[in-house]
Amino acid sequence: MTLELGEQGPAAVQFAVSPMQHLLIGLNQHSSTPLPRRRWWRTVRSRVPVSALPFLDLVAANPFYFPDFLTPPMPQTRTGVSLADELDVISSVSTERLHDELGRYAELGPVPRPVARLLDGGNRQLQRVVQGIHAIYRACLVDDWPDMVKLLNADISARQGIIGERGTSWMLADLDPAFSDPTRFELTIMAPVPIPARPKHEADGTEIVLAPNLFLCGLLSPAFTSPWQQPLFAYTATPTVLAPPPAVDGLVALIGKGKAAALRAIGTGRTTTELAALLEVSAPAASQHTATLRAAGLITSTRHGQRVVHTLTPLGTNLLNANPH
Repeated sequence: MTLELGEQGPAAVQFAVSPMQHLLIGLNQHSSTPLPRRRWWRTVRSRVPVSALPFLDLVAANPFYFPDFLTPPMPQTRTGVSLADELDVISSVSTERLHDELGRYAELGPVPRPVARLLDGGNRQLQRVVQGIHAIYRACLVDDWPDMVKLLNADISARQGIIGERGTSWMLADLDPAFSDPTRFELTIMAPVPIPARPKHEADGTEIVLAPNLFLCGLLSPAFTSPWQQPLFAYTATPTVLAPPPAVDGLVALIGKGKAAALRAIGTGRTTTELAALLEVSAPAASQHTATLRAAGLITSTRHGQRVVHTLTPLGTNLLNANPH
């Protein structure tokens, strides 16, 4: 597969986070499928609803090809891209495009029965496939998707940083060896059945879409052979480990550093003078802290002659126990 990008390389690069791509790649298995993807499928297959079968049958029709209209390039927006957005685009595919892309199965051998059903059934059968996509997403992916999106966005942020520091060509070359020449993309796909040679595709000065994927396991999945398709490349997301958040003192975050120190210093009971000495502040400053803590119901203050003793209330004790040093 060869895509000529022209002397300057792609005009622009956009990124997409695609639940549809993850479903297709997660389900598309054959003998050389990497083990992590097979593990995912074994984990979720018992939850697959019957209504998903029209989609599953289409994915299984040929492990080395599925039509480009199932992978619409959906560049990332501020609010993100949902499966519903992708399904809207898939649902509106033209009859001409549907027949053109499904017709390619005939180049690989006899047309599989699920493909023939889709060709004969037209929009009605396409809607059954779309409903199947939605059903399997709800059953098998929706619970994990928010955490997956965090990892995918972390990968995108890192690659955007590379673009800012070293340029698009450097980022693409780091993405996959098939992008080693910034003016073209060239990839040889090994398959157990002969695939008819297709002409080079020219996209001089075009915009390409990159979609990080957690199921590709080191591979790259391009989609640009259709004349309707904006070049789209699903690539293996870097296994990013999100750094743990910095330790946060919940008590300080809630009532402030000074009052948190005062509440902790009161312990089993302190006078204002003792509290001021422990905190290394003036007596009026200590009194101000205790007045605020008393108003919040965290301490009580009892006068004993010239001395005022401050002690924790049950609420203050519970707050300290929930926020140890």
